[in-house]
Amino acid sequence: MSARMDGRLLSDDSSEEDEPIVATSYPTNVDMEDEEEEEEDEDMRLMTAASSHLKLETQSTKLRKNYDLVQTTPWNAQAWQNVMTEVQKIPSIEEARAYYELFLERFPTSGYWWKAFAEHEMRAGQYERVREIFNKALLTNKLPYLELWAMYLSFLKSSRVDPINASHPLEEQLAARKLMLEAFELALDCVGQSIHSLGIWQSYINFLREDKDQQAFILVRKAYQRALVVPMVNSDTLLKEYELFEKAIPNNEALHANMMKALRPKIDAAKTILKDRKALVDAINLDALPSKVDTNPQIDEWQRWIEFELSNPERVDTAKWKAKCRFVLELCLACRQYSCEVWYQYVLLEQPDVDAVTRVYSRATAAMPDSCLLHFAFADHYEINNQTERARDIYERLLETCPSSLVYITYQRFTRRAYGNKGLEEARHIFKRARKDNACSYQVYTSAALLEFHSSNGNEGKQIALNIFELGLKKYIHEPEYVLSYVDFLQHTNDDNNMRSLFEKVLSVMPAEVAKPVWDKFLEFEMTMAANGGDLASIVRLEGRRAVALQSALAKEPHAYLQAKGMMSLMHRYQWMHLLEQTTDSLFFDTYADIYKLQTQTSTTTATAASTSVVKPNVLKELDKPYTGPPLPECLQEFASMLPLGVAWNGPVADVEHMYRAMMMVELPPRSEIEQMDAKMEDEDGSEVNVMAKRPTHDVFRNRQKQRLAKLN
Repeated sequence: MSARMDGRLLSDDSSEEDEPIVATSYPTNVDMEDEEEEEEDEDMRLMTAASSHLKLETQSTKLRKNYDLVQTTPWNAQAWQNVMTEVQKIPSIEEARAYYELFLERFPTSGYWWKAFAEHEMRAGQYERVREIFNKALLTNKLPYLELWAMYLSFLKSSRVDPINASHPLEEQLAARKLMLEAFELALDCVGQSIHSLGIWQSYINFLREDKDQQAFILVRKAYQRALVVPMVNSDTLLKEYELFEKAIPNNEALHANMMKALRPKIDAAKTILKDRKALVDAINLDALPSKVDTNPQIDEWQRWIEFELSNPERVDTAKWKAKCRFVLELCLACRQYSCEVWYQYVLLEQPDVDAVTRVYSRATAAMPDSCLLHFAFADHYEINNQTERARDIYERLLETCPSSLVYITYQRFTRRAYGNKGLEEARHIFKRARKDNACSYQVYTSAALLEFHSSNGNEGKQIALNIFELGLKKYIHEPEYVLSYVDFLQHTNDDNNMRSLFEKVLSVMPAEVAKPVWDKFLEFEMTMAANGGDLASIVRLEGRRAVALQSALAKEPHAYLQAKGMMSLMHRYQWMHLLEQTTDSLFFDTYADIYKLQTQTSTTTATAASTSVVKPNVLKELDKPYTGPPLPECLQEFASMLPLGVAWNGPVADVEHMYRAMMMVELPPRSEIEQMDAKMEDEDGSEVNVMAKRPTHDVFRNRQKQRLAKLN
């Protein structure tokens, strides 16, 4: 066949036409391993270059031995810990500083070692360098490390506030107090939700109590009341201090009693939450170092804590709930900076705030510049918010930093759907670029051919697709998978309307236990086979329908949350053959290998296994009948109609305490008035309308209620 692509047909390319039909090289598993080895070699070269400033010959044997180990295995956390433990013993800060800087360049989220660095500089009297450390670690990076924040507040007070006394001008005194108050508020915003933050809250309150202003007690009272509702260890100490504070105010007994009456339920609720939260926190090593090679950095423990906070156990408003979730996610990222799953859960938290989501994605891609998954999701974010050019910039940046067949394929899909009528022409330009790139493999040809085929309802698209397959056959005739994809193409038809109708008809009657392969095929069709290139908003809606329909079925599978809402739920958007797991985010796929393997099983195998074990042989005869499930007993039908739908509730949370108080304060009319109204209406209308039926003499139900209330009281 001719190979021409001038606008709509393949153009002549002598460099491709004249090539002999041989198996050519392309990225394989071995190539990916070579790339990982090259990355490790680069790390080793950087480590070797830095060694010239470390004065290793004067250091201890243990330090030199462990440093040799981290040079060969740059992500060996235990060896790094041993090195830094020895560094703390170096008396000269000039010699130790180079080690701290080298370590924190590799592990910039380690609050423990930022604190150790600051302490070492402080012992040497290098206060300006201490300020630089605090500025970088806390004010710039805003690390959620409690002890580092406490050290910063103590340092700031001793260096900027304590030297200012009554002999200084009033303006200087006020400026110093304002600076300290701002620092306290910043610290409380960052780590004030920690279960171990009692010390910072007490320091804040004590600082407020130092104010000699007559109205300062109001600020102190507000600070106490803010702190008491935070679930914290040893919060009873703070409660006793608060009660003594209120009793010291003259003529305050009645007001204090009323405030405690309103505050007590919240304090008790905080204690209940503390018990559950502390069990989750104690199971996690918050000082763990992030790693690109550790596939199990307490993922289950972290996930349980994250899901606990996402459930909003304290029933607070949206702003406070998000603040609490951000705190745990920031803590998790300090230990798992290279986990794209955690970054994506952060994105889900910030939705639908477009700017906030953009900031999270920007941080994520900066921390993981070689993560195709995060870059693809970032581009989707821009695309769905009609920022097409920004999305395109992300794909172009990926082609510069880590070009691969998967990037070219995903880039082609993006341009086809995002640029409307010009999208097909844009996709062709990208395919032309890909053919000249050494990173191009046979998967790019299959993707481009099918994109052409599904973009036209006539014979034109079919002919171009055939030309592309023939062109690729010249290079990849020895590749069975490429040949099979060519054969599979010849079996395709191109009728979108009938395809969608079939999917909708089948899914409306098929039980959820066996419908997963069909839902997956529907998504695959909308993502890669739609004639107009598809529409991301429609795909997102379809993903939502699938999640609701399969909620019960997915709940029985391991890591159900990750499959339903995590990064794993986006896999189908970017998957092409086996490129995704071979190209990017090896840590992610190694960590969730079992789940991903389960997700990517062939639809045919899954459907066959399900149909032989669950569905009866005559199920096809029942397609036209609606599937309603087994009938409910009559006694439950009315009750079931009043229940909410079985989907996750993401709306506002009712304030139960407020509703209870409102119900208690409602003044109901006396029973005698109700009976008079009943009698009057019966006399006027002659009907048997009873506003309230007369209670029986011996009401067993109400007697039991009274007994229970008496026990509670």
